[in-house]
Amino acid sequence: MENKLISGVWFVFIGVVLLLHNLDIVHFNFWATIKYWPLLIIIMGINLIAQNKLYGNYIKIGCNILFLGWIFYVGMTASKTDWTEQLFNGKNINVGNIDDSEPLSNAVRTPFDPSMEETMLEFNGGAGKFEMKVGEKDNLVSARAKTDDMGMNMKTTQEDGKQKVVINAKPTSKSKKSDAVLINLHPDVLWNLNLNYGAANINNDLSTLKFKNLEINMGASNMDLTLGNPQIGISKIDIATGASKMHVRIPKDAAVKVEYTSILSKNSFEGFETNESGVAKTANYDEAKDKFDIELEGAANNFTITRY
Repeated sequence: MENKLISGVWFVFIGVVLLLHNLDIVHFNFWATIKYWPLLIIIMGINLIAQNKLYGNYIKIGCNILFLGWIFYVGMTASKTDWTEQLFNGKNINVGNIDDSEPLSNAVRTPFDPSMEETMLEFNGGAGKFEMKVGEKDNLVSARAKTDDMGMNMKTTQEDGKQKVVINAKPTSKSKKSDAVLINLHPDVLWNLNLNYGAANINNDLSTLKFKNLEINMGASNMDLTLGNPQIGISKIDIATGASKMHVRIPKDAAVKVEYTSILSKNSFEGFETNESGVAKTANYDEAKDKFDIELEGAANNFTITRY
């Protein structure tokens, strides 16, 4: 009976905290409590020692309540942060760092400069729908929201013959939901992309894009990504996801290697003849001149590669 009572206390505690957190009544930092997991072992030991002892039930219930009280205190007083960022092994989604004092618009663009042969784009998008494609003619990059529910700002810098563009996008409505945003890239540039998403639906068609580096960080998101054949030797792709679903389409004759360290995830790699522990390669990878090197990491994901 006492075990059922203790289990009930745990379920009530977890349910109340999750409900209040989801309703934005409190902000509970779940990640800050993880480092105290050894206390669970201590609590289990106390429960075993106190079993069948005089006043043992009171001791067990009291210890569990004290433990949950401490966890609640830690979660409530820790600095406010998005706990899903920790799933990305230190990689940061900057969605929450957008400065509201900066002007926000539903359309941004930066002109194309032919003298800039290489460009870096950092895109930070919060909850919403995002689509990226290649085909911009007049501008280096442009982004447009279909409605006024999404606000964006853009910063552009140039250094050592390279251009860097940073686009921040976030919902402006109280519901924190928005309509689709279309990002259009110029085809005649060597790109380095850093794409960060939180709780989003993403459809990126980069099949005609020439890129050196592609970094994708996302949490609780769903992405469809289409790539073309690699064009510049080794194109590196770093993917860090948490609680997300990702489908990558790659041409059948493209040479690809995937190194993956994922926890509680489902991975499916179509057309990979060698599939060792933590490494999957296509048959033509070693002799290919141009190839994709993919590093995949994260937790609780569904990651699929198909060939077309």
